[in-house]
Amino acid sequence: MSKFKSRLGAGAFVLILSGMVCKVLGALFRLPLTNLLGIEGIGVFQLIMSLYSFALVVTCGGITNSLSKLISSARARNDDGKIGVYLKRAILISVGIGLAIGIVFLLFGRMIGNFQGIGSNKSYLLFVFMLPLGAGLSAFRGFFQGYENMLPTAISQVVEQVFKFVFGLLFAFYFGRMGIAEGVFGAFLGITLSEIVSIVFLFVLFFVKSKNFKHLSDMSQLKFARKEFDKANFPLMLSASILPLVNAFDGLVIIQQLAKAGFSSGFATKLFGLQTGVVGAILNFPLIISMAVTTTLLPNISYLISRGTGGKNTIERGIKILLFLILPATFGMVAVSKPLFVLVYKDLNGAMLETAYQLMFYGGFSIIFTAVMQYLVMLLQANGEFRFILLITAFGGFAKAMLSFFLSAVPTINIFALVLGNIALSSIVCILALSKLKRIVSFRLTFSEVFTLLFGTLCMFLVVATFINCNYFHPILNLLIGVGLGVVVYIVLTTPFILKIVSRKNLNQTKKIV
Repeated sequence: MSKFKSRLGAGAFVLILSGMVCKVLGALFRLPLTNLLGIEGIGVFQLIMSLYSFALVVTCGGITNSLSKLISSARARNDDGKIGVYLKRAILISVGIGLAIGIVFLLFGRMIGNFQGIGSNKSYLLFVFMLPLGAGLSAFRGFFQGYENMLPTAISQVVEQVFKFVFGLLFAFYFGRMGIAEGVFGAFLGITLSEIVSIVFLFVLFFVKSKNFKHLSDMSQLKFARKEFDKANFPLMLSASILPLVNAFDGLVIIQQLAKAGFSSGFATKLFGLQTGVVGAILNFPLIISMAVTTTLLPNISYLISRGTGGKNTIERGIKILLFLILPATFGMVAVSKPLFVLVYKDLNGAMLETAYQLMFYGGFSIIFTAVMQYLVMLLQANGEFRFILLITAFGGFAKAMLSFFLSAVPTINIFALVLGNIALSSIVCILALSKLKRIVSFRLTFSEVFTLLFGTLCMFLVVATFINCNYFHPILNLLIGVGLGVVVYIVLTTPFILKIVSRKNLNQTKKIV
C-alpha cells in the first residue's frame, strides 16, 4: 500500500528534519550558555539537568511509546473506543507522578545541591512545574504518534526549542549577573516557559481531534483498557528510567570520585561539564536519526503485527537504513570535532581541547551501539516484550553504574569512565535483545553489507580528518569542503549497498507486506 509507505517515509523525514532543527537550536543554546556561565557553570547546569532528566523519565518515560503502540494496535483492530481511555489514563498517571516528584525537589532541593557539591540552587524549585508539563507533552505526542502523525510532535519540539533558546538565554543573561547559581536558575526558568508554550500548541490540536472520539460505556471494557495501558506503560517507564537514573547517579557521585583520582572539585566539575555539556551536545546529534527511525517504525510495526503480519522486510530495511545514516553521521562529527571546538568554544584549549577530542572519539562507538540498541528495543516494544526490556535494561544499567563509579576514581581513566559505562550498557542490551528477537522476528545483515558500510565510514573519516587539518583555507571553509569530500567518498564506496536497498525486488517485497 503506497499510502502506508508514504506515511512511513514522510514521518521519518519530518522527525529527522525537526530533530536536526532541535539539535542545532540546542547546540546554539549551549554555545552562548557555556560562554555566559563558563565551563564550571555549564557543569552545574548539567548536574541539575541530569537529575531533571531522570525525574522526567520516571514521570513519563514510557508514556509516549506505550500510547503510540496501544493506539496503533487499537486502530488495527478497529477498537477505537479504547483510545480515549488510554490517553486519560496516561495523563492522570504521569501528571500525578510528576507533581509528586516535583514536590520532593521543592522540599529537598537545597539538600540535594549541597550533596552534589554545588551548594544551594533555586533551579530545583522549578521542577514542581517542569515535570507535570513534561508529562502532558509526552502524553499528547504519544497520542498523535499512535495515529502515525509525526507532524504535531515535530512542530511542538521545534516550538519548545525556539522558546527555550530565546527565554533560556535571556533569563540566563539577566540572572547570571548575580552569579553562576542564579544564571543556571534563569536558564531553567526559560525551559519552563518553553514547555508551557509547547503544551498549549498540542492541546489546541488535540481539542480539534477529540471531537471525533468514540467513548466506551461498558465498565468491564473500561477496566480492561486501563489494565492494558498499565501493563504496557509501567515496565516501559521503569526501563526508560534506568539510563537517566544511572546518569543521575553519575551526577551525584562523579565529583567525589574524580576527587579520589586527584582532581580538585572545580576541575572535576569542569570535566563533567566538558563530557555532558560540551561533548555530549555535539556527539548526541546523530541520535536524531535513530530516534526518528524508531519513533516512526514503532506504531507501523505494531500495526502490522496486530493485523497478523510481522513486517520482516520493513524491519530489515529499517536497520540497514539506520546503519547507513548513523555510521557516517557519528564519525563525521568526530572527524570535525577538534576544529569545531576551536571555532565555537573560546575557553577550550590545550589539554582540555585534547580531552574533548578523545571523549568525542571514544564516545562515537557508544553512539553507534546506542542507536542499534534503540532500534532493537523498539522491535521488542512492538512485540509486547515490555518486561524483558525492563530486565535487560536494568542489567545494562547496573553494569554502567559500576564501571562509571569505580573507574572514574582511577587517575588514568577519570572522566572516560562515563564513556566506557555507556558502551557497556548499550552493548549488553544489544546482545540480550538480539538473543530474544531471533525467536520472534527474522532479519539479517550480510557480512558484505556490514563490511561495505564500515569500510566506507573509515575512508570517509580519514578523508575528512586529513583535509581539515591541512589548513588550506579559512577554518570554516576547510570544514565545509572536508565534509563535502567525505560525503562524496562515502556515497561512492557504499554505492552497491545503496543500490541493493532501493532495488525493485526489495521495494516489491515491502509492498507485499504493507
